[in-house]
Amino acid sequence: MPALLHNYEVLLDFNNDTSKPVSIQLSEDYGRNTNAIVLLLPSEAVSLILQPGLLYRYAVKINSGSVYKVADVSARSWRDIHCDISHLFSGGNSSRLDNSSAPLDGVAVNRLWRDYRISCFRGDQL
Repeated sequence: MPALLHNYEVLLDFNNDTSKPVSIQLSEDYGRNTNAIVLLLPSEAVSLILQPGLLYRYAVKINSGSVYKVADVSARSWRDIHCDISHLFSGGNSSRLDNSSAPLDGVAVNRLWRDYRISCFRGDQL
């Protein structure tokens, strides 16, 4: 089998298919003031460039009335992937959706929780 001669990149497309603003940031930066945060308004999308096969973890946050819902998301892939935000939060009220391990390929929600702290955005003002 021929060896891979060229490095390539994988695109992870997050699509905000909800009616509320959503923030996305690296999980390791969650809760800290950093410039590495993306705010997606309804119907907006962002493409993140990943190295194939590496594991990435993100905190995806959406306004849910008086609190914020947060999804701890793992992504790993060898090909471009598309992720609708609504699918990340469709797991009900379970605090732990998949405790087994990181995804072999694709996007997985590791945990959902509610955050009562102030967010970088206020959905009712947008």
